[in-house]
Amino acid sequence: MPIKTSHIRTRLYHALRSQYSRTSGLLLFGLLVSVPVAAENQDSYSQWECRAAADGSWACGERQMSGRAFPRPKHPEPVIPPEDSGPDVRVANNLDWVEEKALTDEEREKMATGCCGAYIEPKRDYEDAEMDPADAPMRVASASTEVEQENIARLRGDVQLTQGYRQVRSDSATADQNTRIVNLEGNVQFREPGLLVTGDSAQINMDSKDMQIEQAGYLFHESGVRGTATQAKRVDDVFYIDNATYTTCEPGSKAWRLVSSKLNINPETGIANARHVRLEVQDIPILYAPWIRFPIDDRRASGLLFPSFDIGDENGIDYAQPIYLNLAPNYDATITPRYIQERGPMAEVELRHMSKLTNTILSGAFLSDDDGGDDRDDDPTEVFNTRDFQGEDRWLVNLNHLGGIGKRWETRVDYTKVSDSEYFRDLDNATLEVNSQTYLRQLVSASYRTDHWLFGIKGQEFQTITDDPNRIDQYQMLPRLEARGNYRLGDFVFNLQNQFTAFDHDDDNDILPGYLQGETFFEDEKGTFVTGDRLRLDYGLTWDKQWAWGYFRPSVTLKHLSYNLDNPVLGQTDDSPSVTVPVGVIDTGLFMERDTTMLTGFTQTFEPRLYMVHTKYEDQSDLPDFDTSQMTFTYNQLFREDRFIGGDRIGDTEQVSLGLTSRLVEQSTGIEWLRASIGQIFYLSDRYVSLNPNLSKSFLKGLDDPDDLNRLQRDIAADLLRDDSAYAAEFALRLSEHLRFQADVLYDEDDSELDRGNASLRYNDRNNKIFNLSYRYNRRVPRLSDIGNQFIEIDSDIEQADFSTFLPISRSWSLIGRYNYDLTNSRDLETLFGFQYESCCWKMSIISRRWLDRNDYILLPDEDLEHDNGVFFQIQFKGLAGSGSKVESILQDGIYGYEPQSNY
Repeated sequence: MPIKTSHIRTRLYHALRSQYSRTSGLLLFGLLVSVPVAAENQDSYSQWECRAAADGSWACGERQMSGRAFPRPKHPEPVIPPEDSGPDVRVANNLDWVEEKALTDEEREKMATGCCGAYIEPKRDYEDAEMDPADAPMRVASASTEVEQENIARLRGDVQLTQGYRQVRSDSATADQNTRIVNLEGNVQFREPGLLVTGDSAQINMDSKDMQIEQAGYLFHESGVRGTATQAKRVDDVFYIDNATYTTCEPGSKAWRLVSSKLNINPETGIANARHVRLEVQDIPILYAPWIRFPIDDRRASGLLFPSFDIGDENGIDYAQPIYLNLAPNYDATITPRYIQERGPMAEVELRHMSKLTNTILSGAFLSDDDGGDDRDDDPTEVFNTRDFQGEDRWLVNLNHLGGIGKRWETRVDYTKVSDSEYFRDLDNATLEVNSQTYLRQLVSASYRTDHWLFGIKGQEFQTITDDPNRIDQYQMLPRLEARGNYRLGDFVFNLQNQFTAFDHDDDNDILPGYLQGETFFEDEKGTFVTGDRLRLDYGLTWDKQWAWGYFRPSVTLKHLSYNLDNPVLGQTDDSPSVTVPVGVIDTGLFMERDTTMLTGFTQTFEPRLYMVHTKYEDQSDLPDFDTSQMTFTYNQLFREDRFIGGDRIGDTEQVSLGLTSRLVEQSTGIEWLRASIGQIFYLSDRYVSLNPNLSKSFLKGLDDPDDLNRLQRDIAADLLRDDSAYAAEFALRLSEHLRFQADVLYDEDDSELDRGNASLRYNDRNNKIFNLSYRYNRRVPRLSDIGNQFIEIDSDIEQADFSTFLPISRSWSLIGRYNYDLTNSRDLETLFGFQYESCCWKMSIISRRWLDRNDYILLPDEDLEHDNGVFFQIQFKGLAGSGSKVESILQDGIYGYEPQSNY
């Protein structure tokens, strides 16, 4: 009886099976899908026939048949040369975890903070390793191969199968070439770029990405996410995992893990969904949730963020739980229920929207019926109790917007308003810098830029958040219109500045206790707020001539100020004052350099600079002061044409500034290792324009002895009448790749006093090892305050020392510290101490902080200010969620150079 061709082929494979090595197994599997028995499209074809011989063996031979051969399905043919030993799928030892000592330098650089190793995916070094599996031939290797029926092969012993970038390894496998299904048994390993799945058994579709693995383990190399499951399926790139665990810890660590009955992971979106979830720390359940959704990498996903937990003197326990809502790819929201033990429940909301052109953040907070806080440190008999807001609603509104990103037009909103002046101090637990804020800006602006012009409109006002009786609300700019032009014709530059501003004030009809100058009232003046419009025009022409060895920039500018006031300045009669002042400037400098003799490979530069200004005096005593103050004198101030910032004064002067800068530059890298600058202004005539209405030109010219004035007036007059400025110097030294020293000094030779000095030594390396030591001194004009119906001078000098550090003492442990001390008044400003622990998969920070509380009604430096105390705690499970934190905010504000490390 004739036997079908398929039976013949199966029999032939059995006959040859024992003669094939591992390489032969590859060829045998290839024959299963590639060797034809008869040619197609022929009128006849050959067919094997086998009959039983007399001795019981098979007698087979070819027989010619009429008609056409039955067409066979076509599949990608394996391309394996006889000398190829087949694919080599690397064994997943310990989930591809590699200890630090075995990592390359490049891999060690990428190792996450706190880790002692990394998940390293083995290289694919075989042919077609980068091809998509749908376009690549299948390669198979095993110790032995047998064919059970047509197109079905069983492979045993170290089975390895690859198809493009997909790799499979197991103890045995059954491959069906018709269905393209491979069933694997024993020590199954499945690999794709960035993914490793292991299990006891598996079924994989080689034409798609679908698979099912029993008793599985999985790993995503990039994020470090790993876990186990009784069963894991992948359908359309999504993993469905039953009885799953999830963690980012290194192998063998039980620091934390999620245990879930159902877990879905989508690597494309970076989102995981879990049901009936419990969080275990060292195998101890600490949290249960019926459902959670969280990111597996640094992409955004709705869910709970890490809470903040603080304990302080005034508020007691302060707990906030952020809830993040990823509403769309370009906008999201964070809702934060917050409980403050001594004040009650409150809520905070933040909405963010981003597009190609705009970036907007709207946030707010509300506390209903404040319980008042713990005021045990306050004296209940005090007339002023700035902490007691019992029974009041407290709130905050903030809007930040930037529009026109990358366009010629731009819109901007920076608006912050709070219910009361003590909101930030009582409810924000912020750092000293935030507590020291005195004004909140409320700004709206729009502008359009062309090649030569910038047109803008802006409205701005401020909310005063201080109860200091010597401080008042600032003026409102409603609106400010600007048109600024810049043209360059060869070496000539034209600057055209046009500005119109309308100034208003909420208290324009109130009588002041005195005239405000800077921060101090004068006891002999009475006045009201002046409101009105101001027009400022500055038109300038500069000849900008530059060479490799220097530059020469003479310029002339015409400055004009005119006003339309609702009422004249106190003591004046003109409600439409104006002034026009010409200004001439010569700015020139040289660049000289030489090779150093003592240090090889360095260049030393000498850069002298001459700056001459002539500005004619014009009487400006009838001009108001809406937004102007005198600039803080620094080395850079040597080379500015005006000593005022703002638009209400044009400083008169006839001066020559001389400066010298020298640098030490490494020739091979261009790195500046040292820079030193020193300079001084020489005044050729007295100056008379000031913000003090008492110090007119006639008064100053007739002044016999400045000591007859109060100290504030005396210092202003002496500065206007002196022949030269203080010496201004800057110094910067690069001690090593990570260590810097900087200093700047103002020394007054006339008084033999240091007006200001700052020095800092800073170390900051790539491992976030930070060390800061700084000192600052600023001699300031004393404040005049009315105490007991008598004006007295209060010392306002600032002298402070500041030390801060973030010091890793091991791979995982870091010390945190800051000590800020007020040398003027011999008191602590802020003391901060804590530690941080960080491993591969979690981080904990705890900080104890003591800071000086602000009290606007304490004026004398020898009066006691209360200190607030707080403990701030943060814990993060990496790969589970992420959030900002008060701890991070405190560290960033308190430790110069500190930046949070990424969790991924």
